[in-house]
Amino acid sequence: MVAALASSGFFHVTPAQTWMLVAVVFVVGLAIGPLLAACTNRLCDSPPGQHERIALAISTAIMFALATWIIVDCEGQWIPEVRPDLSWRFGRLGFHLILLALLLTATATDLREYIIPDEVAYLGILLGVTIATASGDVQLIHLWVDWNHPLVEMSGQYVPEWIGRHPHWHGLAWSLVGAATGAGITWVARGISSGILGQEAMGLGDVTLMAMIGAFLGWQPVVIVFAIAPFCGIIVALVAKLLFNRTYIPYGPFLSLAALLVTFFWKWIWQSEPLPRVSIRRLFGDAIGLAILIGVSLVLLMVLLSLIRWWKNSELTRNVSVGEHSEER
Repeated sequence: MVAALASSGFFHVTPAQTWMLVAVVFVVGLAIGPLLAACTNRLCDSPPGQHERIALAISTAIMFALATWIIVDCEGQWIPEVRPDLSWRFGRLGFHLILLALLLTATATDLREYIIPDEVAYLGILLGVTIATASGDVQLIHLWVDWNHPLVEMSGQYVPEWIGRHPHWHGLAWSLVGAATGAGITWVARGISSGILGQEAMGLGDVTLMAMIGAFLGWQPVVIVFAIAPFCGIIVALVAKLLFNRTYIPYGPFLSLAALLVTFFWKWIWQSEPLPRVSIRRLFGDAIGLAILIGVSLVLLMVLLSLIRWWKNSELTRNVSVGEHSEER
């Protein structure tokens, strides 16, 4: 099948074949959507209604098709450092569609009952590590790539030789380190935010969710997910307030949205270089720069959580004031 698709571009497909693939994946999404709704139904104490199940099925199909278009037609994941075999270029697409399905399920349950089921996160971690090890060729970026090497201008970026010689061991290490990084930085953020706000601001479900994301994306992408999640949170919270008058949204959907953005637009994120010698990929070879990035992300997270707490308190004060005014009447 892959040979038949061979024509041009990173995926060696023609535009017509690309749109045919998008259509097929859309239909697959329509079929998988009800299964995700059934899983949500089983995991939630209060099952979603018919309209919510239909919305989840349609959302799955649309997101599957969108992911395929961006990854295949726009080559959103192509970078020079990582060149998987042609078969695993499509395999990596399927790998990330699995992640997308898991994120949709986790988001649906978190929005409904403010909980990310362990069944979803642990299954995702198991699948991520297993597939990464079996293939050895689904990573967005290798476990280690140094763009700050003294000879990078002459010979290109430095990648350890063992990565090419032992792809399956590399897949295992890459996925496990990604899971540990995702869980670790979220655990630290959870402790700091709880200390600053005086209450638990992030649940253990957020920790396991980030471990799952890291198992699928690796440690560098999961750090970026953590960094941009507060921006996603601010935007989504404002939209939810304006459109639905919802005063609180759990943090899990923000992490899921950030993970999707990183997965879809990895090429542009990793290769972003606003100034000479100032780029994302150079940061990940510089311990000080990386520490600064994580520190700024923690500050942004604290600001977001403080805004959410202020928002909730102001809504509570307003409701109490309205209630007292009604009683006086």
